[in-house]
Amino acid sequence: MAGVAGSPSGHVVRAGAKTSRVRTGLFAICAVLLPVFGAPAQAQPFTQFIGFGDSTLDSGWYFTHTHDKNPINEALYKTAQALGGGVATTPGGRMNSQILAGMFGLTGIPVGLPGGTNFAAGGAANIDYANYETLAPNTVSQIQSYLASTGGVANPSALYMISSGGNDIRGAICAGGICPANATQLAQNSAAALTGAIAHLHAAGARTFVVAINYGATPGGSANADIAAVARAYDQALYGGLAAAGINFVPVSGKIIADAIGVDPSRFGLTNVTPGSAVTHQGGACVNPAPGNGAGGTIASAWAASCTTLVAPNAAQTFLYADDLHYSAAGQLIEASYAYSLIVAPTEMSFLAEAPVMTRRTVVESILNQIPLSQTQRAPGTFNAWISGAVSSLSMTSNWPGFPNDPGTPGMVTAGVDYLVAPNWLAGAAVSIGTTRQTFSLGGDFKQNEYALSAYAAYASGPLWFDMIGSFGGLHYDVNRIVPIGIATIANTSSTSGENSSFAAELGYNFSTGLGQGASALPTKAPAAPALILTHGPVAGILLQRINVDGFAETDPFAADPSGGFTALSFGSQRRNSAVTELGYQASLTLGIWQPYAKLVWNHELASTNRLVTATVPEIAFAPSYTMPAVMFGKDWVTGTLGTRVTFGRGISGYASLTGQTGQSGVVSFGGQLGLNVALDAIAR
Repeated sequence: MAGVAGSPSGHVVRAGAKTSRVRTGLFAICAVLLPVFGAPAQAQPFTQFIGFGDSTLDSGWYFTHTHDKNPINEALYKTAQALGGGVATTPGGRMNSQILAGMFGLTGIPVGLPGGTNFAAGGAANIDYANYETLAPNTVSQIQSYLASTGGVANPSALYMISSGGNDIRGAICAGGICPANATQLAQNSAAALTGAIAHLHAAGARTFVVAINYGATPGGSANADIAAVARAYDQALYGGLAAAGINFVPVSGKIIADAIGVDPSRFGLTNVTPGSAVTHQGGACVNPAPGNGAGGTIASAWAASCTTLVAPNAAQTFLYADDLHYSAAGQLIEASYAYSLIVAPTEMSFLAEAPVMTRRTVVESILNQIPLSQTQRAPGTFNAWISGAVSSLSMTSNWPGFPNDPGTPGMVTAGVDYLVAPNWLAGAAVSIGTTRQTFSLGGDFKQNEYALSAYAAYASGPLWFDMIGSFGGLHYDVNRIVPIGIATIANTSSTSGENSSFAAELGYNFSTGLGQGASALPTKAPAAPALILTHGPVAGILLQRINVDGFAETDPFAADPSGGFTALSFGSQRRNSAVTELGYQASLTLGIWQPYAKLVWNHELASTNRLVTATVPEIAFAPSYTMPAVMFGKDWVTGTLGTRVTFGRGISGYASLTGQTGQSGVVSFGGQLGLNVALDAIAR
């Protein structure tokens, strides 16, 4: 147990006990208790951003590729590029792929440029169609090109984002807004082709996918119900196929974003959410510079900055759309922020199961600190009552770029009573009440209230001592997860419960050494008693925990839409197992009524911390749940304690201690305790 506050050095060495020094045997036991195996903590989940798809992700594929067969149109693209345009957003704006990559400290540079990893190309469909003419490589071939460039091995720590299918439906299957009788089957075939390519990518080693859909969105916001039905069939086939293939992916719906913004645009700083309204054309030559991408004439506004102007100076930030299909700079930021929130939310919620690992140690430390006080100068059949208070600082950090952190200040009060069963045996019970408010670095927090009942026993015979503690407690959480979406901050609130079961054991061996001689008041042949007594020795222990956190669903309490908020998620239940060992040395010095002590131990986590947290997007009924890794901390650290015990009077004693740990990746913790112990039989006399 990390940071047990030096308690064993105060165990009483009773008169007549054997004092044989069993160093060899004790350290052999410690070696058994402290294996050093265990997987190292994951350093970083994402080392690269890789994109596949169409103009909804394209960050400039045509910067280094021929985009159009018509040399006049191609010249327009190059001119647009030179003037800061050339991507499917308002002039000078960044695409969501670039923004999302940057949130994790990565880049979304288009392929063809140095460091380019974004294969998405404006105008791309999933597959090639005879009636759809484009120079953009289809999305399936983009994935094939990536795997060919890596020798068929996909980066397992990359973030793969895929957004494709709109050109299949609007440009090829339902060309001209007319859907043939077999349109649904054609859409499902397109989805199956992309599913197969993603499955190939997964088999090659890719693990984290973000897959975007329109969820039945119609082109340009039109009321074409036939196209909407085909789009919905495509979306369902794509997500259903990925789920059937066992591929874990984060689902992102453009329709959810657009619908939520449409309910309350002002919340996002927007004044206009009508497609095609952010720009005006300056000349007929700019109309439809890329025929065959199926987008229609006003697509020129997003691609050719040289032949468009904004309808208002701040339209890039106050209009949702840049043209009939693509988002403005503000919309791109909203889209990237939304995808980011879905990716990091499960890891953020994993802190709920990590905080009890830390706070339960405080319960154990409080009891272990009181045991030496209760063992002092007692007769069998007597009772002691005690109380301890603890306050600490706890900062938990993911150590992953772009992922949130979680600092807080836990507090705990523990009260107990114990009974000396026999000269060497002590038994007791305690109740603990604690709370902590852990704040999320993205905004918001969670409040954890903990209630625990403990039973403990202690044995001390000569220099050898042994303590054990069993505890069971309930957990209650009030969660407020703040999601930054563009310029807005959206609250998602929820409550849930949990429990923590634990068992702690600690043993040690004490050596006592007299320092100096005290003055004797009367002549005697016996030597004077030592003025100072140094008690010291090795200590070993283990703290086992099993923490369960119930699943819960979030709600945005300020959402104008009846669904409860488009950023709200549901989270599955969590289980966190922990087995922390300790091995170290401690010492205490008896100075009259004072007994200062110190302890230094090495802690090691034996249990695997490589767990996953499940989340669900409720607003996409056909989207499967997805998982993301829980936060992971270092497996080894050092805990040091300084404190003192003091005797106030007959049967009344107390302690004060400071404890801190260092060396654990992702965790910084330090705090203090105060305790009071009263012998009830002494008061009775």
